[in-house]
This record gives sequence, structure tokens and C-alpha cells, in this order.
Amino acid sequence: MKAQDQIRQWAADGGRKLGWIADQVPVAKSSMSRWMQNNITPGAIYRNRLAEITGIDSLRDKGTWK
Repeated sequence: MKAQDQIRQWAADGGRKLGWIADQVPVAKSSMSRWMQNNITPGAIYRNRLAEITGIDSLRDKGTWK
């Protein structure tokens, strides 16, 4: 499963919005949007932070963002 789908599922399961996740990273909501639309791949530091927030270790792998 792609990283974007995993994040969407995690957010939906917890009743969270992507804007909330962006605030926790912290990055601009526009950056989060570009990641989620697969326009750009987040850097390693951001992938690691997303994994910490969500508990989804596969988000650390750049390959899951393709």
C-alpha cells in the first residue's frame, strides 16, 4: 500500500485531518498536500517524523511514496 493511502487510512481511523498531521510534523499544509498528491516525496527527516506520529514504520521507506 502506498504511503499516501496508509496516511489517509490512519487519519480517517482516528478522525484526524491532514492539516493536523502537517501541524505535528511541522510543515506547511501545502507541503503535506503535495506529498499526498504524490507531486513530491518528503525528505527523510519528514518521512521519519510521519512514521513517529502515525506509528507506521513503512513511511520511512522512500519506495512507499512512489
